[in-house]
Amino acid sequence: MRAKRLATLLLGAWLGAGLFMSWVAASNFDSVDSVIKSSAGRMQFEVKEIGSERLRMILRHHSGEQNRHYFSQWEWIQLLLGAILAVLLLFETNANRVIMAMSLLMLAITAIQHFTITPQIIEIGRSIDFSSSEDMVPERQVFWNYHRAYSVLEVLKLGAGFVLSLRLLYGTSRTSKRRRRKKVDSVDDADHSHVDG
Repeated sequence: MRAKRLATLLLGAWLGAGLFMSWVAASNFDSVDSVIKSSAGRMQFEVKEIGSERLRMILRHHSGEQNRHYFSQWEWIQLLLGAILAVLLLFETNANRVIMAMSLLMLAITAIQHFTITPQIIEIGRSIDFSSSEDMVPERQVFWNYHRAYSVLEVLKLGAGFVLSLRLLYGTSRTSKRRRRKKVDSVDDADHSHVDG
């Protein structure tokens, strides 16, 4: 029972941190324009010196580098979380098919993101950071295709995590109650005629 609680806690942390990371990534880029628009005093002078478009590129590159670092590290943490979760659930749920399928699906999606999609996003992202929106159009298209694929996989992973959490909260308690009922029924139905003889 303790293993199940720990698994549920790890899963909740994984899902919550995943949603938080998505918010961080979006906020990093949104902050660029707000910094430029709300610049005052010395910052306003620097914006005029550098030029708002040039400064936007620099700040967006910085935000991109932060996101690239955050997501790369977060994916390693997810791989570790996923492995621990799968081992806990394997023993705690007697290798329940749905539960194991959902946990392994989450782990597989993370591995695909980390080893195939993220390296491409990092490489292409860095190459287009200092180009205008009219430049490197094919590279930008490829970048957004990878970005969309990553987002679709992230939604699938969250969906699998949601199904897994429901199954952990409601599914396993029902099956354990059924097992207990069967054990009680088998004792009630047992033939005790030899006791009277």
